[in-house]
Amino acid sequence: MRALVDIVQNLSNIVRFVVGMIVLAIMAFGLMLTVGGSYIAPKAVESIAERAERAGDKAILAAQRERIAEDMAKDGWGYGAATASAGHPVDPDQTMSDTPPMADDGWAE
Repeated sequence: MRALVDIVQNLSNIVRFVVGMIVLAIMAFGLMLTVGGSYIAPKAVESIAERAERAGDKAILAAQRERIAEDMAKDGWGYGAATASAGHPVDPDQTMSDTPPMADDGWAE
């Protein structure tokens, strides 16, 4: 009978040990998530916010440059002014080799 009690006691000790290890593992995982959420996540968010701000600034500058180029093209200045004055549509992707010959308007003689 004493052997049966020892076996049951050993089994209960093993079960308690396994449950304790599982609880400790869960607590360690929770600690890692807490540290990650409180320290690493804000730094990652700041980094992403800085990148988004830089991308927004670049988009604003590009839009301003495009507006200035369009205004200059309307006045006959800037990129595409020669093709615009010749009656051809202005294509910003057009290279110099693709530009049509300029009209003879008496300026270059």
